[in-house]
Amino acid sequence: MTLCVYGHMNIKDLAKTLSQIDEPDEWAKHIPSLYSGTNKAVFELAEPLWVQRMIKQNKLYVHPNVIEQLKTQSFISTDLQNRMIWASILASNNDKNRKATIKKLVKKKYGLDWWEDVYGRTRKMWIAKERIHKKLNGNGVCMNMNTLINNTNLFSNAALSEIESALKEVPET
Repeated sequence: MTLCVYGHMNIKDLAKTLSQIDEPDEWAKHIPSLYSGTNKAVFELAEPLWVQRMIKQNKLYVHPNVIEQLKTQSFISTDLQNRMIWASILASNNDKNRKATIKKLVKKKYGLDWWEDVYGRTRKMWIAKERIHKKLNGNGVCMNMNTLINNTNLFSNAALSEIESALKEVPET
């Protein structure tokens, strides 16, 4: 998603804007030079908003118990949950160049051991992501499954059940 920030915004508005970008590894590119030096503060405000949105949109591939923990923590992640979130970001992407960029960023920010832990978590998340996408998008029964899911209670409950079932395959520790 390309989202440019122009004009004068306060840090909270800037954080809200950044939280709408699916790729948090790209956030720094969207902060105007006017705000240089405030990245850390803006990111700290944007991260919980982003986590909340990604959960609501079923784009965060972590165990349902972890999702519940994040909700009780006001979407502020612990170190372990942060590793899971980065693994989900990595598993969500198929672009090799972007994966290399994420690897470089995570290793620089958190270190090699942290990166190896994140990378080790991606396989189960990738499997869950693929299972969800196949069930919701590719069964051939309905060309517009998202419309059915969004507009009917039966399909919505079935979709949420399938999402939860797939996410339960992802380790919660």
